[in-house]
Amino acid sequence: MEGLQNYLSTRLPLQLNASQHFRLLAMVFALVFASTVVIHLLIQQDRTLPGMLIHATTIGIIYVVGIGLATTLLHILRDATEAVRVWHVWIASLAGFILGYYFLPIDDLLVWLFGANTDDHAGPLQFSQLLPVWFLLTYLFVNPYLNQGLRQELVRLTDVNELLQMRDLSEAQTDRDVISFESGRTQFTLGADTIRNVVVDDHYCYVHYSHGDAYAKRDLAMPLRDVQRLLPPVFAQVHRSHIINLEHVVAIRRKDRGLRVILSGEYEVPVSRHRLDQVLPLLRRNLHDHA
Repeated sequence: MEGLQNYLSTRLPLQLNASQHFRLLAMVFALVFASTVVIHLLIQQDRTLPGMLIHATTIGIIYVVGIGLATTLLHILRDATEAVRVWHVWIASLAGFILGYYFLPIDDLLVWLFGANTDDHAGPLQFSQLLPVWFLLTYLFVNPYLNQGLRQELVRLTDVNELLQMRDLSEAQTDRDVISFESGRTQFTLGADTIRNVVVDDHYCYVHYSHGDAYAKRDLAMPLRDVQRLLPPVFAQVHRSHIINLEHVVAIRRKDRGLRVILSGEYEVPVSRHRLDQVLPLLRRNLHDHA
């Protein structure tokens, strides 16, 4: 589930050159054309071959035009929201597919434009039969953008990790704030600089802090959102269940399609991709403050 969430929340750069666009559209047309012919053959329509090929060609062209329009709309969305995520593309693609299937009169359009006779090849195609085609097309559309986004992400992470390697953790200190926490019916205090992270685990909230040469943890009778209000700006929420102290960050690494922050003591914390764009500037600012 976490891998799916990371995939859907990945930011897309939406920047492909002309040759990449051409290869993408050619692949879309070939896949739609071949898929339509196969579907017609599987349902064993007793109609003419020219009509079937005309219909398959038309569907391919319509999908290519649709991909072009989707690219334009996504660029507009990017300018409006400053970031297009993978899930935006899947939702837009599904909405367009449903509207196109139910409202696009393919046979009538062909007759009107070319006077062509498709022998009613469009009629027997069912929505469920075309869903695999939609899925493959959307995946093919997303994948080049996704790969480019991951490459850009890797560059950003490499830059941050180089800065982290030059930082001396022994000299990095947060402000000497003292935080008061609730644990059961008691209260206790910790120096902000000693707190490494706060985590929700199995519906319980725990604070991890340095204790001598090791790390200890205590349970908190507080939800994560209330803990965050107590912490100074050097703390950042990187996941719905994790808050980290940026002073304790050692590195940021990719693991499969996910991201992990490595904290002092070799403690790994997952990073939600939709939070990465907020966390990296905070981390950079913190690193420059201690440069």
